[in-house]
Amino acid sequence: MDQQLYNRAVYEYNCEVQRRKVCVISCLLFSLEDVLSNVNRRWRIRPLLCERLVHSHYATMLSEHQLSNSDLFFNFTRMSSSTFEELLMLIGPSLERKVTRIDVLNVGEILAMTLRYLATGESMTSIMYDFRVGKSTVSKIILECCNILWDVLKDDVLFTPNEDGWIKIADEFQSKWQMPHCVGALDGKHVVHQAFPKSGSVNYNYKGSHSTILMAMCDANYNFTCVNIGMPGRCSDGGVFKACEMGKKIINNDLLFPKPTAISTNSGDFPFYIVADEAFPLLPSLMRPYPGRGTSKLPLKLAIFNYRLSRARRCIENCFGILVARWRIFSKVIIASEATVNGIIKATVVLHNFIKKKETAIGLHNYVTTAINGEGQSRNQRMSDTYSGLHPVGQMSSNHYDIIAKNTRIKLTDYFAGEGSVPFQYLNI
Repeated sequence: MDQQLYNRAVYEYNCEVQRRKVCVISCLLFSLEDVLSNVNRRWRIRPLLCERLVHSHYATMLSEHQLSNSDLFFNFTRMSSSTFEELLMLIGPSLERKVTRIDVLNVGEILAMTLRYLATGESMTSIMYDFRVGKSTVSKIILECCNILWDVLKDDVLFTPNEDGWIKIADEFQSKWQMPHCVGALDGKHVVHQAFPKSGSVNYNYKGSHSTILMAMCDANYNFTCVNIGMPGRCSDGGVFKACEMGKKIINNDLLFPKPTAISTNSGDFPFYIVADEAFPLLPSLMRPYPGRGTSKLPLKLAIFNYRLSRARRCIENCFGILVARWRIFSKVIIASEATVNGIIKATVVLHNFIKKKETAIGLHNYVTTAINGEGQSRNQRMSDTYSGLHPVGQMSSNHYDIIAKNTRIKLTDYFAGEGSVPFQYLNI
């Protein structure tokens, strides 16, 4: 028995010695390989990237025009220098890097790179050359910065459903668009991108491209209030509406709409509602136009209703148009991962609201041209159709609705043809 234990111990010892010899030889080989690779490498860091602190866009052009707050700075970042500094203070703590080397990226460079990518739609390789940062670094930074922008800004710039807030939005729709009890305009758009790896036809839409759907609701001043991001492009507006959390809350009346009140002397109590196009279902809280367009001639009252509803619904179309015009990443096919595409949509939505709010508060109107008449809206509406980045979602909803929704639309139709009529409605039908 003792001899067996002795032989076992000798065997294990020899195995351990052999294992250690193999480890030492492997380490020597890897070290030799590293030495040889460094000898054959022309440089450890590209000279182009070593000059970032002196010759990058952030160190030269951006810093030069930031102090003067010129139009060039606004064109570069899509915001004024004061708004840029305020945004930097908000997201800076989340973006800050630990200083482990002299040329570590600062938060200003990270934000400027992300904004320039969103504002131009250039490739990440172009951003690499402009800011003299490695391409893989640019990709990681853009995704990280977009997600941080959404996390930091969403609670402040997006609408939190409450009764007083809905009443304020309804008053603005009434004063600017003559649409009583309207609390928002709803629509969905396709954000076109390159096919994601192994995604098959999930994101393949009716336009023959791959896309992700942005479904959004806005107020009378072109501010996004509620959004749903990330549904695949193969879905229709009606399908997204029924599947997303926002749509379910509208259907179940869980958005804390105010209690119905009268809109005229003879109307009785009338519910608050959202306006949308024919791709959405007709609900007591969601008004859509009467079917019939083109060669089909609608009765005068129905045509007036469709015009008045379309006039208010153009707010969301204009909102998308402004988004695309300012953030030109949407005017091209986005080449990025699914996470980055969703991050881009989230970041631009909150930036749209944030910049618009700040620029208006300090008396600037660079981001959004103020236009509340029909001509201005038609121009902005055409703007959204000019760019290929956002396509409307196809009509695939049902025309079935309940009697309450039907009666609500009839009462609103009578109101537009009677007490709530405006002179210009007869000139545009």
